[in-house]
Order: sequence, then C-alpha cells, then structure tokens
Amino acid sequence: MRWLITLILLSCVSCLAGCSAYAVHHDVSIQQQEDLKPVVIKLFSTVLAKDEAASVSVSKRIMNYKIHHEIQILTKEEDTYFIVTYDILPASLEFILAGGGERTDDGWIKNCVRYVTLQEVNGDFQIKSMSSGP
Repeated sequence: MRWLITLILLSCVSCLAGCSAYAVHHDVSIQQQEDLKPVVIKLFSTVLAKDEAASVSVSKRIMNYKIHHEIQILTKEEDTYFIVTYDILPASLEFILAGGGERTDDGWIKNCVRYVTLQEVNGDFQIKSMSSGP
C-alpha cells in the first residue's frame, strides 16, 4: 500500500512539473517572438539549402532560394506559427509544387508560404514543424 501512495505522489509531482514547464514554454512575449524571427530565417534557410544538394531527386531539387524577411506571427491555441514567405528556383520543370506559390516566366516560383513552429532543445532552437497552414 505504501508503494502505491508513493507512486501516486510521484505521478502528481511529475504532472505538476510538466504542466508548469508547459506554461512557461508557451508563454512567449511578443518581443521574444520578434527576437526569434532571425532564428526562424536561419533554420529555414538550412532546410532550403539541403534541397539544393545533388542527392535530392530532380523533382524536389532547387537551384536557388530567397527568403522574404517580413515574417508574420500567428498564435493559435498553444502554438506560435512563424509565417515564412519565400521564392525558389527549381532545378527542372519536373519540380513538384506543393503548398502554393506562383510560377513566373523566369523559372522562379514566388511567394511560397510555410508555417513554421519552433522548439527549444538544450538551449538551442530547432524547427518543430513546417506546414502549408496552421
């Protein structure tokens, strides 16, 4: 019986610790969100740079990209989305366009949009998710 009470108490303490960490993590001020915009640009740039590699299939490979620096922020429920607009230059006409953008005569696909969420791991930020909408 004593072990059961100990187990229940440990569960309660773990839950409370997790709940407080959750509240602190998602209670991000507007200034902190603004400060994270350069981090989002850097991380998103890393993702796009990987799509330039020769090892990426031609239908997904890009030759160049431009990230627009006017990142918008959307807070929905407990998530903060950084709305990134960017242009890409596909490596071929076989490029599969997913998630929007406008093809132009010069070969670029302009105004692509991704909703990016971040997570902090050991003091560093990384992309938690990327999608075409919240």
